[in-house]
Amino acid sequence: MVRRFITTAVLVACAGAYAFAAAERVTFVLTNGERRSGTVAFHGDQHENLINGYLNIATNDKDETFPVDQVAVIDLTGGQPQPNELAQLGGGHMLVMRDGSVQQGRFVNMIGGDTLLWDNQAGQRQQIALHDVSRVYLNPGSARTVFNAAGAAPVATSGQAAGTQVRVDAKQAWTDTGITVNAGDRVVFNASGQIAFGQGAGQTSDPNGNPAERRANYPDPTVPVGALIGKIGNSAPFAIGMQTQPLGMPASGRLMLGINDNELGDNSGFYTVTVTKQ
Repeated sequence: MVRRFITTAVLVACAGAYAFAAAERVTFVLTNGERRSGTVAFHGDQHENLINGYLNIATNDKDETFPVDQVAVIDLTGGQPQPNELAQLGGGHMLVMRDGSVQQGRFVNMIGGDTLLWDNQAGQRQQIALHDVSRVYLNPGSARTVFNAAGAAPVATSGQAAGTQVRVDAKQAWTDTGITVNAGDRVVFNASGQIAFGQGAGQTSDPNGNPAERRANYPDPTVPVGALIGKIGNSAPFAIGMQTQPLGMPASGRLMLGINDNELGDNSGFYTVTVTKQ
């Protein structure tokens, strides 16, 4: 179930930060298909919407918060996206403007109730008026499911049936594969690519991770930084790496993929992962 609660203390402390007349109306399309609408809430000196991994909307009587990995789409126009829009979804974030233009990149935040902070593919930070934005896709796999669109293109894997190819962005905490599994299902992962988990020399990794660094506060402390990991819904993360033997799924729910790192802001690159249910 999507977690939501009223941040009473924050609301009292930051009541002066609200300016509902200027804030845009928005709908959060959740990964479970539910839709929640309100105005873009913001808090604190920076007037931020995304705080500690939670997105916020303000309704008439309360503030509702949602974990960012449970929001598939930030929708500012409503309606059903056109098929050609959904066809451009990859494995990472995607921005759609009201004029129909599309760009891949990374969602950073919404500030002041009316401005989107967005990093384009070149890593350049942009400030975009929300009234010019149609949708921001945060979890493409879930968005395809919610909007009944075709999933990622099937690809052939050696010795296996066709699988689903997923792009796992190093800057994104979790990427929804669009695949639902049951406990005990056997799934094959074929991962490739290289990411950077920092900006220093040698801070690169393949899906097995960089053995030079392990930390207790990583999502999965049993594997090194940068390793490809997975989780089912809100269950504990598990290691995947580059091994290609079938893995038994530890729980039932939506399969998510991620990078084993606790600081994603200075990451770059992505892994390409083919996921095949046996």
